Amino acid sequence: MENRVLTCVYCGHEYPQETSAWGSDVLTEHIKVCQKHPMRKAENDIALLRKALIGLVGVNKKEELEQMDVAMRLIPAPDADKIASLNAIHALLETM
Repeated sequence: MENRVLTCVYCGHEYPQETSAWGSDVLTEHIKVCQKHPMRKAENDIALLRKALIGLVGVNKKEELEQMDVAMRLIPAPDADKIASLNAIHALLETM
């Protein structure tokens, strides 16, 4: 099995066996920076959705979101509005 080449199936970048980068973790590391890997779309989608939720909730720092959670539970508002706001707050907290 000489002259093996590790190749990214998304962008075609090759790591020949002779290169210093060749090894068991090279593709794992490459995935983190490969612009054509599906994870880039997922990361961009998450960023877009977080931006929209921050616009709705009005805050994005952990302490502010936790305070907002407490406030939403205490203020008089329709249950549907409270649930939607709390879901947005928790989504922001969980994707930090």
